[in-house]
Amino acid sequence: MEMYAYIDESGDEGIGGKGTKWFVVTALIASQEEATALGYAYHRIKQRINLGADKVLHWSELSHPRKKAVVEELDNNDFSICSVLVDTHHPDIVNTSPKLEGKRLYFYTFRRLVERITWYCDDKDYKVRIYAENKGGIKYEELNAYLNYIQSQPDCEIRKDCILGVKPKAKTQSNLVQLADCVCGAVYNAVEHKYGVIEDSYLLIIKDKMYRRDGKVFGYGIKFMPHKSKLIPQLLSGTYKWLNSI
Repeated sequence: MEMYAYIDESGDEGIGGKGTKWFVVTALIASQEEATALGYAYHRIKQRINLGADKVLHWSELSHPRKKAVVEELDNNDFSICSVLVDTHHPDIVNTSPKLEGKRLYFYTFRRLVERITWYCDDKDYKVRIYAENKGGIKYEELNAYLNYIQSQPDCEIRKDCILGVKPKAKTQSNLVQLADCVCGAVYNAVEHKYGVIEDSYLLIIKDKMYRRDGKVFGYGIKFMPHKSKLIPQLLSGTYKWLNSI
């Protein structure tokens, strides 16, 4: 049996104040049946928000009411969310050697996300096909070589023989990559301050979609790096009160 993981990212890959505080990579995970239903939901979403059939659904281009409509529609469907968030201002990230930024940061974050995707799928006796948004500057032959190398290391936490393939997909080629963009945007808006505020309402609508293992969401459906999962939400709940609600 197969599952499908559609991946997109938000934020910048610079560190130490060169860009956004958070770099976020998120997967929308669905079975074949769930993916088919999400395809229908995609068209309902575009009709509801009056987005032309020839237009690509870009979360960052949507107004607040349109974003609320998108997550309300998504909440009516079955799928799961895994998200890895990197604090690019944290000393443990800034002071790595060699620098963990740019492509290296993307690859490392992608690896941590893939670990969690395979935990989720393997525990259900599924294998997974991974489709990542076709990101400029990334050679997917290099990404696959990196993942193959990581899986040869003794400390690798990617489940063995779970991945059927990792392929790039442009948003124009995949409705579900566009929905992954929306899910990732909802996570990103809940952590990245803009004008001194965050918007957590989008994520809270779809919070029940987050991957939980034995009832635990931190370290599974949502992983903050470099923080230890057992210390979340205590470390961040002062800034992100919504962590106490998921």
